[in-house]
Amino acid sequence: MRYALVTAARSRSEAEAYLPDNYRVIHEAVFGPEDGRTLRPTFVIEGVDRAGWTLDGYVIPRYASGLIGCQEIDLSHPIMREIPS
Repeated sequence: MRYALVTAARSRSEAEAYLPDNYRVIHEAVFGPEDGRTLRPTFVIEGVDRAGWTLDGYVIPRYASGLIGCQEIDLSHPIMREIPS
């Protein structure tokens, strides 16, 4: 299983629109930037690479094409503690 953090998507539906069927949004959190004035949604996605539908080769570049940030994380990332089991 692979996990990634998606930033700059305006909504959950926008975050989901960029994903192939083998990846899904599993968590949404709201964070403020360091200035504390504007809140922005952040999403955690999970999935399994299948054929050409991979995190590195498809998901991350697809988000980048929409100017949405996406970076792989692992289970030690602090946001993973917020996800209910």
